[in-house]
Amino acid sequence: MQDGADGRGAQDTAAQEHRPSGLLSTLSATPGILRAWPAKSGRISFECRDQEGRLRAGILDPRQGGPRLLPYAGDPALPALSPDLGGRLVVHRAGRRAVVLAEDRVTKLTRPGRARPSPASLEAFEAFAGMGLRVPRILRADEDRIDLELVPGRSLGELGDAGIAGWQRLAQAWERLRPPSTALPLHSPAHEARVLHQWYERATSYGILEEATQDPHAVPALGRAVEAACAELEAGGLDSGGPVPTLCHRDLHDGQLLWDGQDLSLIDLDTPALAEAGLDLGNLMAHAELMALQGRVSPQGHNRIQGLLEDLAAAGPTTGARLRAYHRGAQLRLIFVHAFRPGARAWLPRWTSMCLAAPSSIHHIIDDTTDRSTSCV
Repeated sequence: MQDGADGRGAQDTAAQEHRPSGLLSTLSATPGILRAWPAKSGRISFECRDQEGRLRAGILDPRQGGPRLLPYAGDPALPALSPDLGGRLVVHRAGRRAVVLAEDRVTKLTRPGRARPSPASLEAFEAFAGMGLRVPRILRADEDRIDLELVPGRSLGELGDAGIAGWQRLAQAWERLRPPSTALPLHSPAHEARVLHQWYERATSYGILEEATQDPHAVPALGRAVEAACAELEAGGLDSGGPVPTLCHRDLHDGQLLWDGQDLSLIDLDTPALAEAGLDLGNLMAHAELMALQGRVSPQGHNRIQGLLEDLAAAGPTTGARLRAYHRGAQLRLIFVHAFRPGARAWLPRWTSMCLAAPSSIHHIIDDTTDRSTSCV
């Protein structure tokens, strides 16, 4: 390893352009590997721990040899990132963003022009707070840096069964879900279908699905599943009399919700939008299922979470059909996101098999297939 800087219909072409062999094996052999994401031009960005225990960002370009590490807390695309910031570097996605954790704040570093929240985003902060959720106060906002209050608590994903009260608080808050008074960007069913299809295309273009799922038949089966899921999402579009869009987090899962026994905090409010309520609820359901599969919550705890989310859906501005569509899309998207992460091989084949075998009843068979591994990187 060297130190240094660094639409649908097109899926078959994309899959033929980039077929690096043994890509996941190369990532797995990277010392201290943590997470990985697709990057531009067939490359993969990743995080790892170096020999000193520091978080490092790196790039793997299959056409140019092995992985290359960026300097610690250094990135040409993130000019505000520096070892002199103090605190602990907890996220560094090469060329995209970094997060530094200090005693009283969380500092997010971005490419210039991407850090300062829009007026609509600020109103979304207030709307979520008005529901009874705690949201971090903005302490500083520049073009390439934003400092947020460090809120207390641990994520619901970390807490497992000990976080059930936090899920109950979420259910209480979500009953007060209302559209914000300002104009947030619209995230339509067609947009969500496009997101799912793009993730499928990324995974197929890198040629990693067969290795990640350990199933040579998974790629065509997943292609058919994605096409069906996209059609299901688009069938209930906003122009076809579907549910009225409301305030949506757009990336809501157990890791974005922190519970300290008193307050439930919502973090990473980077992509608020107007969307169907089924989007956030379906995403939460899929992630709760994944918690159960990995053994991070007991089958009994998962049943309680599932019941809370189903009750919310029944009382909220969505329908069973729309919730199933978004839930199905989230289940599949998780396959493609985690296909890039070597640690997911401990559970991803089982998750993929269950999603393809019984997508609408996966939570009924998790009890018999629970994996006590907590690897989620």
